[in-house]
Amino acid sequence: MWVCLFHSASDAHLTCVCMFLFTDVYVTCVFSEDCVMPCSFMPGSEEVIHWLKPVADLTVHSYYYSTDQLQQQSLHYRRRTALFNDQIHKGNASLLLNAITLQDQGRYKCYTSTVKGNKESFINISVEAPVHLVNIQLSDDIITCSSKDIYPEPKLTWSTNLPSDMPLDPGTIQTSTKVDDRGLYDITSTKQFSRDRTNICTVTSGTRGETGTLRQQDPVQCSPSSEVSIPCRIPQSDLLTFNLTWRFNQIVNILTATYTKGTPQMYINDQWKEQVQDMSESGSLQLHRLTVIHQGSYSCELYTSRDTHLFLTYLEITPDKLSAGTIVAVVFVVTIAAVATAAGVYMYLKKRGREDTLEGEGISDNEVNHLNKPLNKRGEERKTEGQQVAQGDAVTENGE
Repeated sequence: MWVCLFHSASDAHLTCVCMFLFTDVYVTCVFSEDCVMPCSFMPGSEEVIHWLKPVADLTVHSYYYSTDQLQQQSLHYRRRTALFNDQIHKGNASLLLNAITLQDQGRYKCYTSTVKGNKESFINISVEAPVHLVNIQLSDDIITCSSKDIYPEPKLTWSTNLPSDMPLDPGTIQTSTKVDDRGLYDITSTKQFSRDRTNICTVTSGTRGETGTLRQQDPVQCSPSSEVSIPCRIPQSDLLTFNLTWRFNQIVNILTATYTKGTPQMYINDQWKEQVQDMSESGSLQLHRLTVIHQGSYSCELYTSRDTHLFLTYLEITPDKLSAGTIVAVVFVVTIAAVATAAGVYMYLKKRGREDTLEGEGISDNEVNHLNKPLNKRGEERKTEGQQVAQGDAVTENGE
């Protein structure tokens, strides 16, 4: 900011003295992204621009003789800086710094000079790596919430959808943080799962945060020959833009869908194309042609611009149910078949027993076969034999 002071040497003469009051500019950059450090000056010819980091005595970028001069540039900034050369003649000395790191934080000086004068500006750069995603998973009644690549150091809190509940017992919560070689934080926390309510995990860093929610829904039952719908709940405020993933046992991907302005682009895993029938507007999964191997936990995972929602549903596959009339008919047929089989076995054993007895008494096989003939057949044979004997006697008496 320029300020002009008027000094009177005499009543007839006034002297104007102008000077620039320095005020720092504060800029927040996002880790690993590009950042613009602003600087401006009064346009004029023979421009000279120097970007410096005074505390570390580093040369960031230099420009004079109408071209970039990088011979003295510090190694940390090599191939990472650029001026807006087509804007320099308009008084724009802003510097573009690529792939911001935590080491780029600090106070910078922008020195400019033209035939019209010199100027110094100071820019303070801070870097943040905001929370982008909260992962939430359930295993053996232990719920785990985690997030990574965060700066500054994050905080993690647990809550439920029942504000009247007593505060969570700190003894059931275990939280840990780690710092990687880039200076970014990873945070993980575990606690006992509350089945009768929505479990909420919130991770904050600075003034920004993300939330993850997990809820166990009522089990769903179906038979292999039927269709089934596994519910999911898309928040109404996020119907236009979000990502959705269905997983089996929280490991195997079933399908993924990306919604942009309400229009979905869906990809179904090849192994599930026969089972996936459709997906409703609410995100519910329509399945058919299931077998026992498809019994298990199904998870609907929603990722919006602000939070993550995870809904778990257990699918139980039961055999097809028969009607009462069908069951009675099946039982009747089975009973008749069993009785008939038993009768056949009894008659066979009885017959075998009689044959064994006759053989023990010395009766020949022909005699046994004769005895096994029906009574009416054996009676007819006796009658025929009697007639033959009578005829023989008559022939003898007649002398023929």
